[in-house]
Amino acid sequence: MIFSLTLNAALDRFLYTDSIIEDDTVRVDRVKDYPAGKGVDVSRVINELGGHSVSIAFLGGHTGKIIEEMLDDEGVVYATVRSEEETRINILVQTGSGQYRMSLPGPVISERETEKLCKTIDTLLRKGDYLLICGSVPEGVSSDIYARLCSRMRDIGVNVYIDSDKEPLIEGVKAGPRGIKPNLHELQRLLNRELHGETNIKRALLEVSDKYSIEEVLLTMGREGALALIGGSFYRIMVPEVSVKSAVGAGDSFLAAYCLSRELGERSEVALKMAGAASSAAVMTPGTELCRFDDVMNLLPQITVEAVIAPG
Repeated sequence: MIFSLTLNAALDRFLYTDSIIEDDTVRVDRVKDYPAGKGVDVSRVINELGGHSVSIAFLGGHTGKIIEEMLDDEGVVYATVRSEEETRINILVQTGSGQYRMSLPGPVISERETEKLCKTIDTLLRKGDYLLICGSVPEGVSSDIYARLCSRMRDIGVNVYIDSDKEPLIEGVKAGPRGIKPNLHELQRLLNRELHGETNIKRALLEVSDKYSIEEVLLTMGREGALALIGGSFYRIMVPEVSVKSAVGAGDSFLAAYCLSRELGERSEVALKMAGAASSAAVMTPGTELCRFDDVMNLLPQITVEAVIAPG
């Protein structure tokens, strides 16, 4: 079974309007809400692709209940860890010329709520399960939470993947998860240096893998596809050019499709191909919508995965 973990879930509220004019009334043409948070998105993608997962997330207040209702409508299974404070809302204003994103303050998570989260994870997960730890860490939770959870789960044989940034990722890799899925900016922040050229990037993946005993490093690179180091072998994933409506959720779709395929016993090349198709399909949808099954299947024949030589 695949479990996703979202400590900082949100409701994304899109407001669509022609333009924003200072000191003038802005007429909103349409409002669209989406359940959000990287782990929540991962479980939504797995559900869309016909797989099974459980989304574990802190949710609180009226906003938390709205997210639960939306997940119910999609058929996504979830295990809520109830927080006393309200789940955050992100306001995104889409105009004809661009997008404005406003992230409202999120809840402060108490130590008791963190303990409840750990108890929930200990109760649900078993040897051989997958735990996909995704996104940022809310106020009140220590930045080493991912490292602590990873150590607990690794000790019982759970396959842990981390998709995060900055301190949570820097601390998390120290616990030796099975895999991580950074983008290039996140990888550079992890190593505290800029990376230029494929040779340097491959060396960076090797460095992270060797230093932290991480078996799988999955680097997503937008329209350039992805580069993966799996069990000491490098793979380049090439994706077709598609019409981009929103890049939100592409990385989440990549990780979800990859881990779903691996859990089903597919070879790494097959899983990477499915991941490339899912990430490409995600950018074809507006707002924070994610990939659609039919789009993924249509794109699958256009994804190329090839083994590449390790840097000398």
